Amino acid sequence: MSETRLPVSFYLQVLACSALWGSAFPIIKLSYARLALDSYGEQLLFAGTRFILAGLLVSLFCRSSVLTTLRETPLKPLLLVILGQTYFQYLFFYYALGISSGTLGALLVGAGSLWWVLLAPLFLKTAWPSGKQWLILLICSIGIAVAVYAPGAGSGNVGLGATVFLLASLSGAIGALGLKLVPATSGSRAITALSLFFGGLLLLLTGSFSWGEFLSGFGAATLWVTLYLAALSAMAFTLWNRLIERYSVNTLSAFRFMIPLCGVVESALFLEEETIGPGLLVGGTLVLGSLFFMGRAQSR
Repeated sequence: MSETRLPVSFYLQVLACSALWGSAFPIIKLSYARLALDSYGEQLLFAGTRFILAGLLVSLFCRSSVLTTLRETPLKPLLLVILGQTYFQYLFFYYALGISSGTLGALLVGAGSLWWVLLAPLFLKTAWPSGKQWLILLICSIGIAVAVYAPGAGSGNVGLGATVFLLASLSGAIGALGLKLVPATSGSRAITALSLFFGGLLLLLTGSFSWGEFLSGFGAATLWVTLYLAALSAMAFTLWNRLIERYSVNTLSAFRFMIPLCGVVESALFLEEETIGPGLLVGGTLVLGSLFFMGRAQSR
């Protein structure tokens, strides 16, 4: 399919993914407080349960057998997807969200687009960034520094949170590159189901030291939030991985800025204890602008 004239369905899918992922930031942050998920172990169990359920949901809609895909897919790229896109990304993400703000997290997780620019030449043998793209990377780095300097009220441990959020975005970029190395015959839905299920299982095992605390506070509210987040992950990852399968990294990079934009807006709307400070406003503008222009430069 030609990528010079993208169909309307492409834009709708990107917008849907962005809105779904954007809503995860305030919902998870609110869940920590409302469901009394105080320890990191409980937060990992919450995440692991969510992703295991999401993997099972996606498997119901796979065209090919998930077990057949598991047997026939090369191990190394499959592990890159499982460990990068689900396990390590959310191992870092849930910790960072516990010590920092949803608005800052939404902005910094969007830096995954820029990690792609640096990683794609190494893994996919694409061209290295041009002089203009290096300049955009520099502007984005300045924007991140400004955003971290004065992010606003309710930002918690900003320095550590920002570092861990960036590690989460790096992990997600590695997972996405792994998906590009998986044979097309494997099918994006089956790979998504495997990634969510096994990544969630690893998160569950990592947080297993907090089972007693987690189960003692598990109630109807926890169940409904977990089911919502599981459905969110199933829909968003299935849509996004299908887009990765059908379109180039460069094409998608032009639209990834929508994810942090939706996350920042939704976090600012729903998290009353968080405010957008001058640093986040100015730095966020630089970061989002960098993501937009980097995407346009790549798509050309």
